Amino acid sequence: MRSRLITRQRQHDDYTVRDLGSSDDGGSRRCDLKFAWTGGDGRYSVQALLSLCYHAGEDRVAWLLAAACTRPWRSCHDAPAQRIGLEELGASGSDEIPIETPVLAMRGWSRKECDRVAELLGEALVAQWRTSALLVLTEPPTVPVDGWPGVVNVFDVDDRFRRTLNRNVPLGYEVPNGARLYVPLCDQVPDFVETASPVPGEALHGAITQLLQARGRTPLPEEWAEVPSVRAWYATDPFAAPDRQPDAELAEKLDRTERELAEARGVITILRKKSKADAEERDRHAGEVKALRRRLEELSAVDVACLRTQLAQLQEAADDYARAFEETEAERDELRRVNGLLAGALARHHGADDEVAAAERPPEEFPSFADLIGTAESTLKQLTITAERGPAAILDHHPKAAAWRRKAWDALRTLDAYASARTALLDAGQDPGPELSDVLAFARTGQPGSLISANIIALAESDTVTTNERLRQARMFRVDPGTNPAGRDYFGAHIALERFKSPAPRLHFLDDTDGTGTVYVGYLGAHLPTSKTN
Repeated sequence: MRSRLITRQRQHDDYTVRDLGSSDDGGSRRCDLKFAWTGGDGRYSVQALLSLCYHAGEDRVAWLLAAACTRPWRSCHDAPAQRIGLEELGASGSDEIPIETPVLAMRGWSRKECDRVAELLGEALVAQWRTSALLVLTEPPTVPVDGWPGVVNVFDVDDRFRRTLNRNVPLGYEVPNGARLYVPLCDQVPDFVETASPVPGEALHGAITQLLQARGRTPLPEEWAEVPSVRAWYATDPFAAPDRQPDAELAEKLDRTERELAEARGVITILRKKSKADAEERDRHAGEVKALRRRLEELSAVDVACLRTQLAQLQEAADDYARAFEETEAERDELRRVNGLLAGALARHHGADDEVAAAERPPEEFPSFADLIGTAESTLKQLTITAERGPAAILDHHPKAAAWRRKAWDALRTLDAYASARTALLDAGQDPGPELSDVLAFARTGQPGSLISANIIALAESDTVTTNERLRQARMFRVDPGTNPAGRDYFGAHIALERFKSPAPRLHFLDDTDGTGTVYVGYLGAHLPTSKTN
């Protein structure tokens, strides 16, 4: 058998064969042949190992054909058993299914012939040791389907043979009107069943291709699992080139060349970056020069002295508006104070004369923010002031410090009045209502004791501040553990003592009237950092 396979290769010369040697062990002989060829116009390569074994006293040769391809197997590829001529030797599998006739037409056979073949085929279909797939066609496919010798055999039968075969197989193995591919148990792939008429040939080719690709995961048969040559074939890559010892001198030259190339690439990268930077700098200077020339031409066309006079006039008008705005703000704040005091007097229905008299008096004056905070701590019982004195003391040196202290005092009294009114209703088990839902609603609805404008109250910071960890940490101040076990909490609510001009002082507070019944004042000082702060 070995010599006939070698002789056939010399006659065809479209593949190569290499004899890996043979051995003789007490009358049993074993030999291995290795085949190789290129298919598909050089698009893929195939390596095949044929292991032959003859045991003394037997009338046949056992064989195993293992093949590997550089691309997934498809039904359109040449079957290795057919390519090397194994089917020409009358080979058959251990399940007694011959491979010399990949497609067997069984139409018009006699009843006797049908009964004999159906009985043999029925036994093969249910056999646990079957390794060849059987495709049984009862309808002609749209595209001719060839077998794959050694793996898939095709039986083209008529309806009489189909019924005869179905009487020889158990339930679940019946052949339908159409096609069925009986897959061996060793491949662990479900049978392919098609009942369409005509049978789509493309689907059959796809099922065979799936089987071929699954065969690559099928374990070795038990009788070949311990054969060294076969195990070595399965354990290694057949297409891998043999290991070669690298030339030390050539490797050193290659390493040196690679280092020099890397250094050259680094220098080129640096020069390219420098060239790009120089070009950008040159373009920037050119743009600046162009803009300056255009501006010079525009200025040359007007009277500079006249522009300076207009600028001085505009600056003087802006100063007048600023002073008028500050006076209006002071008047508005005073009216807010009077309105809050009068509202408290009307709500209580007694002592109106004293309250109006108090409203007509100017607000209390404090020599410093420290005195203001101390007075608030001793007189405003609904407030808990945890603010540090340092940030507020810095404001004492500003020209507008007196106005800010008056506004801060009104803000603290407003927070105290709000906390008193809200906690009184909560302690009585009553709903505070929308007017006392928060400090902003308290000021906006003009509740008794509200001395500041609702326009300067903000109950939260912007999303930019809230989601930035650095800015959020700048607004974390001390609280009682009853409010937060950590001893610190986030003070996002604030009152603006100066809305726009730096240092734009802010008073940050935390409303905990629902919990401890108090309003915390955690900070009084210049505006805290924002995303626009360096």
